[in-house]
Amino acid sequence: MPKNYRPHVSLDAVLSLYLRKIIDDADIMLLKVLGDSICSNEDQLRRYLASKMSRSDVSKRLDRFRKFGLVDRWKIRVSTDEDEEIKPPAPFTLGVAGYKFLKHFYNEDFFMEPGRWDTLGVGAVQRYVAMNELRCRLIEAKVAKSWKWNTTIADHMRIKKPMGAAEIQTPKGNLNFLMERTQQSQDFVGFIREKLYSWAGVYKSLGNLPIRGMGDNIPVVVLFTSTLSIANHLNKELLLDTFPFKIWICVEEDMVDSGLETAIYSPIKGELKRSRLDFLAKPYEG
Repeated sequence: MPKNYRPHVSLDAVLSLYLRKIIDDADIMLLKVLGDSICSNEDQLRRYLASKMSRSDVSKRLDRFRKFGLVDRWKIRVSTDEDEEIKPPAPFTLGVAGYKFLKHFYNEDFFMEPGRWDTLGVGAVQRYVAMNELRCRLIEAKVAKSWKWNTTIADHMRIKKPMGAAEIQTPKGNLNFLMERTQQSQDFVGFIREKLYSWAGVYKSLGNLPIRGMGDNIPVVVLFTSTLSIANHLNKELLLDTFPFKIWICVEEDMVDSGLETAIYSPIKGELKRSRLDFLAKPYEG
């Protein structure tokens, strides 16, 4: 918490921030972008808003937001084998004031209630930040037509939900990505197996994986892993090429090193084959 922390916890107090012009329309835009992303680090928020405001402006507004409880900033620490601390980018989530404000004006939209993070834990914070990096790259590549978090498949609430879903534009037609992030702190093989089997049942019945609010496009399940070794382990354990739908694995270490377009692997005859998908490359803006 900042030293001058004075959270606004009632709706009247939160609305007064706008009525007294303590926050303006640009502030609301930033708050809505954060709410829509669920949990993002500062660099991601700067990139999401690159066409609307400067990087420094985003940072100044976030600092001011913290004082009123509009946003919360997390401190995440990762210890190395030498027990030295690495300081990764601090993630942001909606604070109690930001949540109340957005739910008042955008009541049909989903926003994460701040108290839920106490139950979800730091692992969920890390998963959403990681998935937002993939989401950010898809937006920067100008291929994401739409995005939904934790959406339903085939309008059936009992079917396992993908963490993220996006309608993706490609030169050969649109695809529906169903995306899931592996987390090493959990039984990620069992977690992914349960979802894939659930989706396989739907696909065998309907011949598709229909996503509410998206076009009737070819589905591609995208498993987002931090390293190639995890991707290979998943493929070995789950025999990914035996599922009835297309599965790609996106490897984060490759994405960071050389771009999203180089980070996709396909399971073929028991092995992972790397592809280069130029439509996922960020357009040149020289």
